[in-house]
Amino acid sequence: MSVRLSAFALAFAAACSDSPSQTTGPAGTCGELTVESDTSGEHVEMGTTIDWTNNPPTSGPHYGVWAAWDRQYAELPRGNWVHNAEHGGIILLYHCDPECPEIVDSLLAVARAMPADPMCEAPITKRVIVTGDPLLPAGVQVAAVAWNTAYTATCFDNDYVTQFAEEHYAKSPENICFNGANFGGTLITP
Repeated sequence: MSVRLSAFALAFAAACSDSPSQTTGPAGTCGELTVESDTSGEHVEMGTTIDWTNNPPTSGPHYGVWAAWDRQYAELPRGNWVHNAEHGGIILLYHCDPECPEIVDSLLAVARAMPADPMCEAPITKRVIVTGDPLLPAGVQVAAVAWNTAYTATCFDNDYVTQFAEEHYAKSPENICFNGANFGGTLITP
């Protein structure tokens, strides 16, 4: 009985840990998929410096305010869009040096092609955000994030980004479609 209790205590402690487990493997033609588990969803004050366990972050502490959906932002703070991921959204990220309008246009095309979400009400049609992220790891030009899952790539792979969005959409601890705060950005129109 004490062996069972010890195993249960160890499993419980691991499940409550803020040190998530990660698995990583190849994905698509030029990318890698990282899956995290056992992460928290603690809300912290806007502007708080957060030390995430993954780059780009997929979960963990984040700001208590999420951003408006169906938008393209020049650079939305990570603390906000991680909250969007907690609500079942897909965040499509890019980092280009120099500019890469073709990559941004390709990510916007994926966002526009996503099916309408029946949980959303006008003016929202789906839970997606496209934003620049200068903090992506060196060499990563494109990333897609959902709760506990990130795809990072050195190039744009339309088929895989589309597949990622289909497989991970609305898979989160708080699967809701309420509009977030208006941080500007441009509406992604169909």
